Amino acid sequence: MRRLIEPALAALVLVCAAALFAAPPPAPKASAPTTVVKEQAKAEPLDVVYLGADRPAVLRLHVTLDGQPALAKWNAYVEKVFKYLDRDKNGWLSLTEMKRAPTSQQLAQFMTGNPYLYNAGTAASPPARVKFETVDADRDGQVTLDEFKAYYLPLVPPIQIQPSYSYASGTADVLTERLFAALDTNKDGKISKEELALADKVLARFDDNDDELISQAELSGTNTSGYGGFARARLGMRGPATANPTLLMVPKGDSGKRKTGALKIARDVLTRYDKDKDGKLSREECGFPKALFDKIDRNKDGKLNVLELVRWISDKPDAEFTVKLGTGAAMMRRPARGRMPVAAARKDTLSVTLDNVRITVLPGAGQVYAQDYAPFFNQQFDALDKDKKGFITRRQLQANRQYAYLLGVLDVADANADGKLTKAELKAYLALVKAGAGTQLTLSLTNNGQGLFQALDSNGDGQLSVRELRSAWERLKEFDRDKDGAISKKEFPQQYTLAVARSGSYFYAGGTGMSGPTMVRTPNKGPIWFRKMDRNGDGDVSRTEWLGTKEDFDKIDTNGDGLISLEEAEKYDARMRGSARK
Repeated sequence: MRRLIEPALAALVLVCAAALFAAPPPAPKASAPTTVVKEQAKAEPLDVVYLGADRPAVLRLHVTLDGQPALAKWNAYVEKVFKYLDRDKNGWLSLTEMKRAPTSQQLAQFMTGNPYLYNAGTAASPPARVKFETVDADRDGQVTLDEFKAYYLPLVPPIQIQPSYSYASGTADVLTERLFAALDTNKDGKISKEELALADKVLARFDDNDDELISQAELSGTNTSGYGGFARARLGMRGPATANPTLLMVPKGDSGKRKTGALKIARDVLTRYDKDKDGKLSREECGFPKALFDKIDRNKDGKLNVLELVRWISDKPDAEFTVKLGTGAAMMRRPARGRMPVAAARKDTLSVTLDNVRITVLPGAGQVYAQDYAPFFNQQFDALDKDKKGFITRRQLQANRQYAYLLGVLDVADANADGKLTKAELKAYLALVKAGAGTQLTLSLTNNGQGLFQALDSNGDGQLSVRELRSAWERLKEFDRDKDGAISKKEFPQQYTLAVARSGSYFYAGGTGMSGPTMVRTPNKGPIWFRKMDRNGDGDVSRTEWLGTKEDFDKIDTNGDGLISLEEAEKYDARMRGSARK
């Protein structure tokens, strides 16, 4: 009996072994969603802690890209890269498929829309690649989408803070000196409400090109477009590079709450401001106003410990903004819900004033204009593929160093890893990179010095219009701390610009340099005649720009301020159309 059983068992073992080795690869395991997936679903706001010279502050940003949460764009693009690498479409990446995965530096480059890669490797020293075992966290021989995202998340984050050094702060202070000197007509060291009421007339002498706009170049004397530019002396050189205050993003914990990340930030705040090194912050050390300090100091011991700072970071922010980037995007201020007496937020310029510091939030370009690199790469491809085979080989590229750009992209673009690059593979690669432009968000804080010019330039175009100058007191009166109806240089705060931009987009923060560029705005609202006459693009039609009679101008200019606004133009146009229909 035993002799009969043993052969049967042996046969059974052979059958099972054959079945085991013939079985297809296991299906990708279901893993817990990454932190990015959770945040995408909840569309949580971005909390940024500003560590200034005198005090910290919490700024909350609600950012969307093309109507989606900022994290959703990053999430979708990384998934697109994953599917691009998944050649057999089985939902996971093998060791062979991961050989084409872009490095973190290359993925960051993709997110700016730049397809140029440099293959500096040789036979002895191959180019850098992503290590499979690093991405395959559970060591099961498969890289899932969640593992793929988890690998790139800390290396190429959806939102990154870009360190910046400002060479313009000294220049901005020179502009401030020039503006103060020009506007302080009675030379008492202050700019009064009455003096600002005449600002458009006082500064008109700097308008070299007679466009009714005062640029920084005109004000500084560096403009050579008219005789006045030669007559006025140049005012100094750019100031030295100045390190900006620190920005810290509050990371989200695995539970989806801010407590874990806030604890780390609270320790950073404590380290930054704890002068006596007692492990706590006094009101003098942290610089908080009394009302805010008393609110945070739960145990009323006159000191703030780490846990109290955690509650402060996780509670209501000093200011809250909504930033919309994309087609038809705009920005708006959200109410700070309880902290505005401490930090006065501005409705028109999206800024917050913290004692002697003013932070203005400005968006970058609404759309990312990714350059079309296809013509150049196709031209290179066709020049090398002289026999019209429809592909080029690695050997051809290595033998012709003038085609280094194609050699650089070969490792990623060669979908079937056969050492050849076809036209279809090149097209798919370029489409992948183009889709990445603008999928990452960048925050950058710039020091504008004691920027009076930037405070007056409410739309951030690097020029002062007549309306901006006429409404100057309404925007500057908050700096009149002693309520004497005038603003001294000591009362005027230090200016910072918090730029919120998309990767691969062009950002312009108001031209803080002495001879920085200006933005030419093309009117896109209002009647056609209004757009045509508004030649300087400042949103108003002045008497100089008006091409009709004085009587007609006065009819449209209902408030008699010498400017036809968009609202006045639209009302007049509607009235005339109604009369025509009758």
